Amino acid sequence: MNFENLEMVIEENVLKFLLEDKFQRDIEEAKVYFDNCVGEEVTNDKMMIDFNSWLIYDYRMKDGAAFIEKYYESTKGELSQEERVFIEKRMQSYLSIYEVKELKENKGLLKDIFAKTEILVNLGKFHEKQCKDLIFGRIIKIENEAMFIGNIMYIPALFQNSIERNVIFKYEEYKGKNQYATWKEFLKKNSLLIQKHVDVIADVTNETENEDAYNVWQSIYLIHDVKTIEGILQKHEGIQLDFEEEGSCYFKIFDKDELLAEMVLEKNRIELECNSENERIKVKKLIESILGDLAKHYKDEIIGLEDIV
Repeated sequence: MNFENLEMVIEENVLKFLLEDKFQRDIEEAKVYFDNCVGEEVTNDKMMIDFNSWLIYDYRMKDGAAFIEKYYESTKGELSQEERVFIEKRMQSYLSIYEVKELKENKGLLKDIFAKTEILVNLGKFHEKQCKDLIFGRIIKIENEAMFIGNIMYIPALFQNSIERNVIFKYEEYKGKNQYATWKEFLKKNSLLIQKHVDVIADVTNETENEDAYNVWQSIYLIHDVKTIEGILQKHEGIQLDFEEEGSCYFKIFDKDELLAEMVLEKNRIELECNSENERIKVKKLIESILGDLAKHYKDEIIGLEDIV
């Protein structure tokens, strides 16, 4: 099945469907919202999301429905089985950023950096030499086969901290208004927010003279009693356990609502990562005041672009 051609045909049919007069006011409001979010000066060749795709799949009208849902309900009796399945799966999908955990032949084990879920994805149409640490894109799963649909963008891993810094803050705001919110729901409703942060990264990566913007300020502490330290850290209000993996604990350190650092706790060491020297100074003072003699400072270093990419 050629999913790219199928998606093009479906989008063309939806756009024809939207020519009905009853949708014109909604489309005009959507265009204003889109321009306000991404900026009218942004050109589509720079973006992962173009207006038409966003309008069809992601924009929500006042009744909460997306245009693709209106189209599907109106025409599903006339659609082929192939079209119905694709549209249903496409409606469930969302844009996110994935960490490449493992690569084997044409398969990649990817981890959603926000929802922390893992999925085995067919990367067959991408050349291995293009693979980077993070992938921005949309995954669908049909007939037990997961794959990217539409464009993808590769992002150096060193940007993960700065992306999360901003997106987590917005997610916490969203959760404050929606008690039972999930990352999937948030990402489906805020695709332009993710796009905007990725656009900033694209600007930075294109400005080679600003390579210092890629730096990560890292500090390492040596430890012995990992269980005691884990317990102390989890009790501290400004430190949140993000997830655990293969015996390591991943924390985020906040100053009020600002993400200051990411921290990895392993069996014999603590690793801190910050986006500036000032943040590192602040975080080191915090960690040393909390842990005292339980953690011995080992070294500070700055990891640059050439060390990571």
